[in-house]
Amino acid sequence: MRITLDDSKIKQPRDVRKITKQLDPLKPPPTVKQKITKVLIIIIALIVTAAISYAGYFVYKAYKTGTAIGLKFRPNDIIAQNTPELKKDSTGKYTNILVVGVDTRENGNLLNTDSLILISYNYDTQDITMTSIPRDLHVQIKPDVIWFSRINSVYSTFEQKAEDLGMPRLCEVVTEVTGQEIQYNAMIDYKGFVELIDALGGIDVNIENSFTDYMYPDNFGYKTVRFVEGVQHMDGATALEYARSRHSMQNHEGSDFARAKRQQIVISSITEKIMSGSLLDPRALMNLFNVVQDNIQISEFTLDDIEVGVDLLTKFKDTGNSYSFILDPSAGAGKLLTSQNVINTGAYAIGPINGLGNYEDIHEYMGLLQNNPQLYKENPVIKIYNTGLGYNETSQKYYDLVEQFPYLKIGYMGTLYNDKDGTTIYINNDNDFSHSLDSINQYLEANNITKPEYLTTTLNAEDITILFGQEVGEVLEETVTQPTP
Repeated sequence: MRITLDDSKIKQPRDVRKITKQLDPLKPPPTVKQKITKVLIIIIALIVTAAISYAGYFVYKAYKTGTAIGLKFRPNDIIAQNTPELKKDSTGKYTNILVVGVDTRENGNLLNTDSLILISYNYDTQDITMTSIPRDLHVQIKPDVIWFSRINSVYSTFEQKAEDLGMPRLCEVVTEVTGQEIQYNAMIDYKGFVELIDALGGIDVNIENSFTDYMYPDNFGYKTVRFVEGVQHMDGATALEYARSRHSMQNHEGSDFARAKRQQIVISSITEKIMSGSLLDPRALMNLFNVVQDNIQISEFTLDDIEVGVDLLTKFKDTGNSYSFILDPSAGAGKLLTSQNVINTGAYAIGPINGLGNYEDIHEYMGLLQNNPQLYKENPVIKIYNTGLGYNETSQKYYDLVEQFPYLKIGYMGTLYNDKDGTTIYINNDNDFSHSLDSINQYLEANNITKPEYLTTTLNAEDITILFGQEVGEVLEETVTQPTP
């Protein structure tokens, strides 16, 4: 019998194998550089593996969260090479988003939408305009029933009929009121609001007025909350108290309109925090995903929408401005809404001056806000005087100006002088109304934009003064035709 031995299968002692490997004449020993390179390759491989695993989990988490809140997540979105765009209104100039805050304190169910903010992005100027719609505005709740009630009940009324009917109807009503087409919407409850801000690491809020609220709701009772003028870093709970407080007796902070303004300030602070780059931290992103999945509902959008949104925020940060408005009875020089004789129930209510369901003036006002928000943000008080043009002629100039700027505070104060020449417009105090001055003067084409020397007072303390003197052309013509003495 012949026995053949396979040397390769003979188990050698560890030291022998080591020596044999070292003495292999066909394979020279590795250099120090090769050893370092091999170690680096192993480290890089581990990092890449970990990154791929994390990225896979991150994309999966984003997919699950996006599906829950309305994100339309497609593989093609990741590899698509086309230039994406957000949805725009029919003019192609604006993208409008309705942001809704809901009260979920009772039984955890979505109830009234006590915060309604229409956010508009202007592609020509990169400006953002925020307009708050008061919860007490009375609107037609159902399209086929002549029944007017608070706008904050629209969502709950239709959501009780069938799930997912509330937000579409609310968007329809807001469009009816404002005349603005809505491309996207987002809804957040109190818990989501708190946790969102906490996930961002808090926000810095510029408190405009100090105030104390001794009746802030606290479960089944009340507590006292205080805020001091100046910049304050707030966590989610504090920011919610600041945004919701409405019982203070100080500095006019105890109204729904003051609360709406504070809500806009908080939204601006959140936007600033996002643009600061904090969301580049993956941990912060994951925390945000965890928050929005349970506490935010949004209209359908894609990864392309997210990409464009980030790009627009970058442009806004570089060149845009933000403007805040509230549709209250003082808006539009008091010509739009009233709280007088709106309903007969005795409850506080707001409605259009021209009658419930009549929104033509509001549509016009909203269009002007979008086109020239700085003018209506400055909102100057303007007084007109006859200084030589003639009383009736100046009256006509007043009516023409009101027609051109229907929602500014313009008043005709009568005759001041009878012998002055030309049209003069100027700022009558130390506040900055330069944009308003320029906007109005584009229409007037005044001869002078500085205060004349013959005036030594501030007249009626208006922001902008307009003097209509005798037309300069007429003065020159009279001078030429007069006979030489």
